[in-house]
Amino acid sequence: ADTIIVPGSRDIVESSPALLDALRRAHRRGARVASICAGAFILAAAGLLDGKRATTHWAHTDALSRRYPRVQVDANVLYVDDGDILTAAGSAAGLDLCVHVVRRDWGPLIANEVARRLVIAPHRDGGQAQFVARPIPDEAHALSPVLDWARAHLDRTLTGANEKASRV
Repeated sequence: ADTIIVPGSRDIVESSPALLDALRRAHRRGARVASICAGAFILAAAGLLDGKRATTHWAHTDALSRRYPRVQVDANVLYVDDGDILTAAGSAAGLDLCVHVVRRDWGPLIANEVARRLVIAPHRDGGQAQFVARPIPDEAHALSPVLDWARAHLDRTLTGANEKASRV
């Protein structure tokens, strides 16, 4: 394979010596190796992340740093592209990473079509801080009635009530 993707799991899993050796051999012969979520632990166990910047799911970044101190763990990104080694933060970030790989290999037109078929953004900005640590309060939905009304009245031209105030 030219590209090998080590999938993630809910838990940090140990890998077999045979798998680690196969990943090392594949990388030495020029294969691109990527991981999704906790799959980064397998790449780190194989030594493929030593001295490199990498990421994993935010819930595992501290454990990855402790277990593999030679890895430069970046807890704030969705994915890291280090050329022939790539890591993604979590499952959704894994899709971001895969679309990035398609963009790198086949260009933005094909990547955008893949993203469209997957019904995801062709590129997401931001990092892992996008996760919500607490529920969104009800008052955050205060615009819902306004948006519902606007959708029900798409045949009307909507203007600002006070144009002068809206420019301030």
